[in-house]
Amino acid sequence: MADYDLDGKTAIVTGASSGLGEQFSYALAESGANVVLASRSIEELEANAEKIESDFDVAALAVQTDVLKESHIMRVVNTAVDEFGKLDLMVNNVGNYVSKPLIEQTLEDWHYAIDLNLTSAFLGSREAAKVMIPKRSGVIVNMASTFAYGATQFPVVGYYAAKGGVVSLTKALAVELGEYNIRVNAIAPGFFPTDQSIDAMTNDEIRKNMIEPRTALPMLAEKEWIRGAICFLASDDARYITGHVLAVDGGWLAF
Repeated sequence: MADYDLDGKTAIVTGASSGLGEQFSYALAESGANVVLASRSIEELEANAEKIESDFDVAALAVQTDVLKESHIMRVVNTAVDEFGKLDLMVNNVGNYVSKPLIEQTLEDWHYAIDLNLTSAFLGSREAAKVMIPKRSGVIVNMASTFAYGATQFPVVGYYAAKGGVVSLTKALAVELGEYNIRVNAIAPGFFPTDQSIDAMTNDEIRKNMIEPRTALPMLAEKEWIRGAICFLASDDARYITGHVLAVDGGWLAF
C-alpha cells in the first residue's frame, strides 16, 4: 500500500499470525510503518516478522501475546514504546466465534465470544490510550463485522452480540478520546478467505444460498483486498474521520 505514507510510524497488530491480521501487518509495513506483531502463535509470528523485514525497509517484532491477559497487553504496548519510542497505531484484530444453535450454547461459549471479540478490543484500546493521551496523537482501529448490523442463518449468537459491542465501543472511545486528537475507527469485513470463513466460502450450498445473495458485487473477496482499509484509516488522509465503521464487504450491508 505504497499510496499511503506511514514512514516512521509504529503500529501494533494483534492476531497477526494469520488471516486479516497478517494482511494488515504487511500492508502497514509496505507503507513504511514499523510493526509489532502480537499473537499466541509465536512460530508464525516470527516467520511473518522475518518476511516483513526481508521485503520492506522497516522493523518488525514478534511478541507472543494472549490478548485476554492484561499483563500481556501491557507488555506488547510497552515493547512498542521501548523499541520505537512511541505508539501511533493500535489494531485490535483478534476475533472468533462458536457456531451452535442457541439452546446448545453454553455460558462458556458465550464468554468466549464476548471476551475474545469485545474484551480484547477494550483492553487493547485502554492500554494504547495510556501512551497516546500524553502525546495527544494516535489511531485505534477495532475489528467489527457486518454481523454487527444484523443476523444471518449462521448460529453464532455471541459473535453477533460481541461485534455489535465493538461498534458501540468504537463510537464511545471516539467521543472520549477525540479531545486528545486520538481517532478511533473500526473495519467491518464481509466474508474473506480466513481460517474462520474459508469452510463456508468453499461450501457450494452455503456460498450460493447464504453468501452470494448478500454480496452485491459479482465476486467474493481475496484476502489482500482488506489492506487498503487499514492503511487509509491509519494515514493522514483520514485525519478527520473518527467514530466510523468502514465496511469492506462487497455490498453486504447495502441489502
